[in-house]
Amino acid sequence: MTGLDAGRDQICEIAVVRMRAGVVIDRWSSLIRPTVPMSQGAIDVCGITDTMLAAAPRLHEMVPTIREKLANAVFVAHNAPFDLGYLHRDFDRAGERFEPPVVLDTLEMARRLFAFRKNNLAALSKAFGVRLERHHRAMADAEATAGVLRGMLDVLDPTGVVTVSDINALVGALAPNSPLRLRQSRVLKDAFRRRRSVLIDYQSTSEPTTGTVRREVAVWLLNLPYVQGWCYLRKGERVFRLDRMLSVRAGEKAYVVPDNVEPRI
Repeated sequence: MTGLDAGRDQICEIAVVRMRAGVVIDRWSSLIRPTVPMSQGAIDVCGITDTMLAAAPRLHEMVPTIREKLANAVFVAHNAPFDLGYLHRDFDRAGERFEPPVVLDTLEMARRLFAFRKNNLAALSKAFGVRLERHHRAMADAEATAGVLRGMLDVLDPTGVVTVSDINALVGALAPNSPLRLRQSRVLKDAFRRRRSVLIDYQSTSEPTTGTVRREVAVWLLNLPYVQGWCYLRKGERVFRLDRMLSVRAGEKAYVVPDNVEPRI
């Protein structure tokens, strides 16, 4: 983009990496000549200058190619609403209509389905062992996003049976205050009241690329979204977060909350 002002700035470079069954089958990129100059911030980040764009095609000239490259594909981007917003606005300016296919957002997947300390593209590329050079240039970021998606699917869907709809449904279900989250909260509150353990599938913060881990927990203190209690597997006191629980089920172990518990939540 020429900058981050949605009312002013425009696309200045676009890249598409097509992948099938985890294998890259096509790469395409092009500079796009906008009708506004590059902002200094964008020049500092991506290194694209007005001089580099002087001979580039206008967006309306590239519309048929962009449509061809995206045809019958799942649209994947890191922070997809940001990219889609610019595509919609720039297509509108060109007198065209942008109709994206099904969308996967690797940023939302990282936030909801994993527990990385940072969720930006550079951090995720490092976590999944994906090469990222010339960060913030379109092709470099598109290739890195493809690699990150491949790494995520290796964890989430090793047998290849999960659909895009399944993933998007799970991402939506795990949003804050979703019906699923409210049901999980009720299970935790009921377990705490009854002094019965809960079984949780938890996103590991120490090894996020390994997927979820199963835990049985005696809830000692409850201050949602935080849960403080005894982890039977680790045989120690732990603090868990609701937003890192993929599932919560009632257990059957009875317990007594120690008198000397020090609140950590």
